[in-house]
Amino acid sequence: MTPEIKLPDREILISHVVSSLDEYWRENTELILNLPIQNRQNSFKLSIPLKMIPINLPNWGSSCGVKNQILVPQECVKIYGDSNDWREVDWWLAIFLMLEGWHERTWEKIHGSIHSYSYKLKGWDSRVWDRAWVNRICLFLRNWYSKHFNKDNHFLGDLPKPELMLSHDVDAVCKTHPIRIKQSVFHFFNSLKLLLQFRISQSVSKLVKGIKFLFSNEDWWVFDKLLKMEKDEGISAVYHFYSDNRSKNFKRWLMDPLYDVKDNRVNALLKKIVDAGHEVGLHPTYDAWNDSKLLRQQKEILEESLGLHVACCRQHWLRFSWNNTWQSQAEAGLQQDSTLMFNDRSGFRNSCATNWKPWDQIKRESHSVSCLTSVIMDSHLYDYSHLNEDERYKFIRIWIDECLAVCGQTSLLWHPQTLADDYGWKKSLVFLLDIIKKNNV
Repeated sequence: MTPEIKLPDREILISHVVSSLDEYWRENTELILNLPIQNRQNSFKLSIPLKMIPINLPNWGSSCGVKNQILVPQECVKIYGDSNDWREVDWWLAIFLMLEGWHERTWEKIHGSIHSYSYKLKGWDSRVWDRAWVNRICLFLRNWYSKHFNKDNHFLGDLPKPELMLSHDVDAVCKTHPIRIKQSVFHFFNSLKLLLQFRISQSVSKLVKGIKFLFSNEDWWVFDKLLKMEKDEGISAVYHFYSDNRSKNFKRWLMDPLYDVKDNRVNALLKKIVDAGHEVGLHPTYDAWNDSKLLRQQKEILEESLGLHVACCRQHWLRFSWNNTWQSQAEAGLQQDSTLMFNDRSGFRNSCATNWKPWDQIKRESHSVSCLTSVIMDSHLYDYSHLNEDERYKFIRIWIDECLAVCGQTSLLWHPQTLADDYGWKKSLVFLLDIIKKNNV
């Protein structure tokens, strides 16, 4: 039997959903509650792994779906009869289960945290991550309200403006031995994978790149270049910096950045970033994902160096637990997180592109920390995929276009050191900056 994480009572669940996604019904909000939505909560029984069911949409709502369909977790549909009938779906429950990663939370309760590696969710229906299904349901509910009550769609207010937020995790300010080792191993591993697929020339190319990466001595201080690129495009970003004053053991040496935010050059960089109109956030250490005391210490070190309050963060290596991380961040005095993403693939981890206060399954109320979902980062394009430059551009557009189509908000992650020739990832960043500039006007 699957261990149960108790759902909020029906009224509280709906209230949490409506308030979390209030940008889709800013006016006459209470009227969206009048829709005749089925209640499947009384017979609710969650099953693992997650399975998604395609729901055929009526003509007046087909534009909200993909190929006239929206996918929802199987627990939200009628068990017997036509499970594809949109009138038989518990749309409030569907939103909550996906938005709050309820199946993944349950997996974590059974097996422990996956942190941010999707491959650990065995047997999962990966279609849940391919689209912002939650946002699409919100658009559908707007259309349904208009149709059902014969009201103009804008009776609930204008649709939100899409927001593409650029962010950087500053993992290095110079080339270090741990990064040489880790990135070279990535190249060697990918070389072996390609060899086993008989893609010989690509395998050799990856092998050569790994050897060059291991032994080259390039200067990785690329921040002046990056700041100029963003200034030229009129783009503001969030720069997440590591800060830790503990002595290094082998694990911290290998897994964490090695710079010091109190170093004169780094300290001057912090001030330069703020003066340029960007925000500085915290990039906590590998071991801080469930340690509020450690998070607070690192936050205070960064604030002392910066001379400003630090409100936002993204966990290093996307180390994360649904049960612990946001609570630890809140106890440390942090207010905004953008960790929710996968390390090994792009996608909408909670089927949503939004900024909301997630549900605290322990206190049974919304967290005080807000979470901005992240959808794509540079390593998805280069380390986890074998794409040429044109294919990368198309891949980036897939995720951006989904966010734009649903009027969503999302964070896009690019590591500064990848501007160095050691990586050679600059062209895709230029492409991404151009998209952000055109859509954030």
